[in-house]
Amino acid sequence: MIRAAPGVEGSMAERRPYSLRAISRRHALAFLAELGALPLISACSGDGERPPPPDWVVDEPPSSGAPIPAFADAVDALLDVMLPAERGPDGALLSPGALEAGANGLLALDDFARLAAARGLLAPLSDDVLALLAQGSVAFRATLAAELDLLATWQRPLSGFRDLPRHLQEAAVDDGMGDDALRPLLEVARVAAFLAWLGAVRSDVGLVAIGYPPFEDHADGLAVSGYPRTTDGRLVDAETEDLGALAASGELDDYTYNQAPTPTAGLDLDDVLDARGDLY
Repeated sequence: MIRAAPGVEGSMAERRPYSLRAISRRHALAFLAELGALPLISACSGDGERPPPPDWVVDEPPSSGAPIPAFADAVDALLDVMLPAERGPDGALLSPGALEAGANGLLALDDFARLAAARGLLAPLSDDVLALLAQGSVAFRATLAAELDLLATWQRPLSGFRDLPRHLQEAAVDDGMGDDALRPLLEVARVAAFLAWLGAVRSDVGLVAIGYPPFEDHADGLAVSGYPRTTDGRLVDAETEDLGALAASGELDDYTYNQAPTPTAGLDLDDVLDARGDLY
């Protein structure tokens, strides 16, 4: 059972019969919240006014890592769990993660999950999830944030997901992935995290982090004007210029390195490469 966030209407708020197996921890927390036994859950969800965050201290052994950043809400924290940024001992950003790559921008698209499912990036979505998505990205995010805070409360009573140390956030996500109703919502966030980081939809920082050159013009969607080229960007005509000489002088920027593949015993390269060296 997925509970809609406060103020979110629709079939996701409808109750379905429990299975015969033991009641899940999330169901128990939801029931207690409805009874008022967890009055601070809504205060932890990030929906209301919140004082400026204090200096963050990780509630983990000192060797476990850097202080966590102050996340805007539980979904922000989830995206950083899915694909975390790397931070130094002082919390300074060393390598970008899903948030820095613009995953929030993808989740803000009302049709993102449906398009991801259509492209095979997500399993087919249930009617309940589709009903929630039909309410728009704001409703989806609010519901996911509320569910994350319920998971967090099991890990540390009366704590919001974004305020948990990383190892407890990961434990909460593991619990959520074991819930057949909640897992699709978490998977939407996971797809947004990795698509933003590797797909350079909003930013190319993810591709740069794994060794690709920055986009020449990200606004116009131009990753690179072509190869081989010199290190200052001039395209090279491989038919008339000496690539070896350019490489020896350090002027050649050729991502293929102009090298033939290493032969594999028993494999005729003519069967897999054309005359230009491209795969058939």
